[in-house]
Amino acid sequence: MSTKCKGICLVVAVMVATLFSCGNKVSEANLDELDLLLEDSIPVDTLTKEEEELGLTEEKTPLFDGIFNDFLFAYLHSPTLREERTAKPLRLEHTERPAEILEDFNPEFEFSFLSGDYFTTLYGNASQMRAEDDEEQEEDSIVSLQRINLNDGTIRNFQFVREEGRWNLEAIREETFNDDALNDFLSFYARFCSDSLFQAQSIADPLHIVIQDNEDEDGSINGIIDADQWETFCPEVPSGIISNIRKGQSYGGRKIVLRKSGLSNGLQEIFTFTKERGNWRLTRYEN
Repeated sequence: MSTKCKGICLVVAVMVATLFSCGNKVSEANLDELDLLLEDSIPVDTLTKEEEELGLTEEKTPLFDGIFNDFLFAYLHSPTLREERTAKPLRLEHTERPAEILEDFNPEFEFSFLSGDYFTTLYGNASQMRAEDDEEQEEDSIVSLQRINLNDGTIRNFQFVREEGRWNLEAIREETFNDDALNDFLSFYARFCSDSLFQAQSIADPLHIVIQDNEDEDGSINGIIDADQWETFCPEVPSGIISNIRKGQSYGGRKIVLRKSGLSNGLQEIFTFTKERGNWRLTRYEN
């Protein structure tokens, strides 16, 4: 895992522990990491106790505008920054009716789908995933944080735009799977993660696996298994409501890579799906 990827995992873990749990404190180790993100100033009398503990003092504020994941952490945790970096008025756009203005925007509720044990990201292929991990500095100017509801087939896109070096939440757009380039895959995956019989029928035979070697923490076992052995691995496939951070990934081919990243540790699982003869199948699993 790249240095950047490890840093992001730490940032997201701190975000979840502090934002969605009552009474938690940021550790000194985490504060040391956050010190690398501090610069400039904001008025001290506008800060909450939690913000001061994060290092948001009258002398410093996070240097988060270079990397979107760092900005997202700061935005979700800091009421002061949310107030400053959310468009006013904030538009809620729809695909089939006029946009509306959100009078009461509640970030804690809107972003509560990030409060679980993991988050997910979808890529058009493994190369896109590796390219993101290897980037030392992101140059994105538009990022869509997606809340994908596999139960009702809806997507809520939080559109963040960086202008003049500053990230801002500019708008929210609601759509259905039918409006998205991932429509075909998401329709399949919604059934894959909720129907055990369908899931068993959608496993490639044989299935390519790469799993951690219990006897060598730095080693892995690379091989194949029969489709009917899949159940013995018992992985928890992401279901219900999942996330996707879209930073220019292209979709539409015959592969989709779903990465499940742990929030409290650096562990991850990677599910690779391939469309074969008109049907999606899980063709590779890695942990």
